[in-house]
Amino acid sequence: MIFANQTRMNPRETPLETTQTSPTHKSKAAPLAGVRVLSLGGIWAGRVASMLLADQGAEVIEINRPNAERNLSHALLSRGKCEIALDLNSSEGRQQAIKLALGADIVIENLGARRSARFGLDHSSLKTRNPKLVYVSIPGFATGSSHQDIPAWEGAVAASLGVYTDIHALGPTLGGAPTFTALPMASAYGGVHASIAASTAFLNRLATGLGTFIEVPLADALLSAMALLIMKIEDQPRCFDLPPMDKAMSDIAMPILRDLNQSLTSEHRAAIRSYITKFAQPLFTNHVCADGRFVFINAIGHVHQPRACLETLGILDDLIAEGMVVASPYEVGGDGNNISDAGGLSPHWKSRLRLLMSARFLTRPAADWERLLQQAGVPVAVVRTVDEWLSWSAAETGGNVAKLADPEFGSTRQAGRFISIEGVGLASPGPRPRQSQSPGAEWQTRFAAPEQTLQEGGKKFLDGIRVLDFSNVIAGPVAARVFAEYGADVVRIDPVFPQAGPRMTMWFGVDVNQGKRSIILDLKTGRGRGVAERLVREADVVIHNYLDRSLEGIGISEAQLRAIKPDIITCQISAWGGAAGGPLKDFPAYDPVLQAATGITARYGSPEAPVIHGLASCVDYITGFSAALGAIHALVAKRLGRGGSSVRTSLAMGAQLVQFPFMVRGDNGDGVEEPSGQQAFGYGPYYRLYQARDGWIFLACRKQDLAQVANALGSPADGLSTAVAQFDSFEIERRIRGIGSASTVPVMRLDRLRDQISVAEERGPSFPPRDGGMLMIEAAHPSGHRISLPFPSWYRSDRHTPTRLSPAPKPGSHTVELLSELSLGEAEIATMIEQNIAAKGWTISKGYFPEP
Repeated sequence: MIFANQTRMNPRETPLETTQTSPTHKSKAAPLAGVRVLSLGGIWAGRVASMLLADQGAEVIEINRPNAERNLSHALLSRGKCEIALDLNSSEGRQQAIKLALGADIVIENLGARRSARFGLDHSSLKTRNPKLVYVSIPGFATGSSHQDIPAWEGAVAASLGVYTDIHALGPTLGGAPTFTALPMASAYGGVHASIAASTAFLNRLATGLGTFIEVPLADALLSAMALLIMKIEDQPRCFDLPPMDKAMSDIAMPILRDLNQSLTSEHRAAIRSYITKFAQPLFTNHVCADGRFVFINAIGHVHQPRACLETLGILDDLIAEGMVVASPYEVGGDGNNISDAGGLSPHWKSRLRLLMSARFLTRPAADWERLLQQAGVPVAVVRTVDEWLSWSAAETGGNVAKLADPEFGSTRQAGRFISIEGVGLASPGPRPRQSQSPGAEWQTRFAAPEQTLQEGGKKFLDGIRVLDFSNVIAGPVAARVFAEYGADVVRIDPVFPQAGPRMTMWFGVDVNQGKRSIILDLKTGRGRGVAERLVREADVVIHNYLDRSLEGIGISEAQLRAIKPDIITCQISAWGGAAGGPLKDFPAYDPVLQAATGITARYGSPEAPVIHGLASCVDYITGFSAALGAIHALVAKRLGRGGSSVRTSLAMGAQLVQFPFMVRGDNGDGVEEPSGQQAFGYGPYYRLYQARDGWIFLACRKQDLAQVANALGSPADGLSTAVAQFDSFEIERRIRGIGSASTVPVMRLDRLRDQISVAEERGPSFPPRDGGMLMIEAAHPSGHRISLPFPSWYRSDRHTPTRLSPAPKPGSHTVELLSELSLGEAEIATMIEQNIAAKGWTISKGYFPEP
């Protein structure tokens, strides 16, 4: 099922989550209990969206075509749902589907271009008879875009968004042949965005009585994941360059070499790789250990983690004696010997660091180093395969992995509940097996809370909601930014002295902190906590990614927040936590560490040569979007009279969600096919990357249509590579145009895509753009640089046009404004700033970005 838009114990022996709700939760309502969801289409993205709703107790009926193809991933994607098989080409099937749609609260449609209208299941046909309906459509490409009629295979969407050229860390630098990845990022991100859109619109419906239509194109959803890769900061500081080489090489020589890649010999490529290797970060890479296994370390750009790593390895004192220093990560430039300034280390010190670290890792097995470094607070993981992750006792104990008995596939081990919500009167149910019903199935439940009568709705869906963002890096800030996209007032609370370095706070923040106001408070002081308490009293949601052990000291533990405001929604994002927390919940980690732990880097490379799958586009963003979804579900539950609650998710759960088809195993060890390695081109001749005469393309069709495609190109099915190489991409597209399931899309690089879809703010960009597609806006920025960023086009509502968010502010930009809103006088504010209880900026970094 790779077509995105067509049917298709630890010592305590803590048990896995099973099909039963725990005794303490039996009397609690599920967050979405009584909400009716109809899932149409049987395609990955729609099924992901409805699965996330079913996980929170919504009644989901999923319509599949009779005799639909199934594999083991079905056990995960359909859990908690009621399945019925309907032939929508028959009058009886259509009438039953329409009947269900007219009784639904939410319809998630993934049928494909114009098929819903043919069946009478489009929004226009349903809204007059069900005016409160929230209808979410998930096309491959936006309506009105140049690609709207292309069969939206997962690979076609990925090829058009730079996934096969820019996910590899060196892809944008080196060029060369594209690399296929099996991760269905478009469907994973499209599913989460569709679920966010549906839930947010439903929350608004409870307040206004108004239904709505929202389109969530897979291509736009995928763009939201690629934001940091496609973002452009003109003349950005060298410390942010990847790799951080000389500007003349990165900006001039490397683009020329990339464009001439076809003419380079293997010796040329080896020489370029050797040059680039000098800039690799030894504190951000894989290291082989005594047992031949790898650990992945991510200990760069932080106040404590680099030092802790080198202390645990026993080499810090030697390095300091040789001339290295441990200074602030904001002290960039200098002599290139600051351990905390990973981007500014000289090639000499990187080489020395790599040599000593490699020697130490070879003295112990990987699992020993993982344990020792985690206990020291260092983000680290043993590189595991999916099978190893699903069988790992720590993942079992934490509820990251659940056992579920499927009616067709039997006992399975699969990803646990991705989001957990719990309050006094509500709790997320445990994973439940899917059920099959006869075609005459009826809705069984209905929520009891009263709804508002129909009224005019001119405001954005979350207007009037206030969110406090105490988080840092990417996932937490992304969760808060989602609320800003839908109209909420988001206030970011930064510490006086940041722990994370400038890349994680400011460079990432250019994207993830858009649409927010910023205040700096010292939460370790009584007066600072007092201000935070007043902000909490006026808030609806609090988002943070602090470890449990740190919460009480700054006044934002669950109990402390609940004491301030009993019905507050809290949302915690951890690195490792599962539905049951688990033994690793209080250890820090980042996106690439969880890629290593859950099987992503082993698949993209191999267990013997793991490769990172994107800097931050893989796990971080989907975790942030999932956290926002959980907080919105908690708001729905509150609106339904079920009180406030706490929401939890983690990078570990996001890492499983982004690779959802592969996170299921049967008792016999069977899984789903996983194309892997840096030489992968696809699943087979019917679905893979090909090199045409004018460049690389992605060609896809149904297996049964392969012979027809080959015949159109004058080739036997096993000779397609040779045939494709004879034609340019336009001619290939022309020849296969009449084959219904077939499509071909040129492989796009992100720099070229950015050039195509960027519009200068001065030209007054409007949305949607003329061609209906995606949009990036280039504009002046508070940093002093011109910056190009994606426009939030991943939801397109008939009631609210997406709007550009305000630029990410410098920390503390709104401190005085927000203190004044709390009725603090000028003298009191001045005293707080003088005493460094509050601040208008970081003393550690005077400018927006650090300056040498």
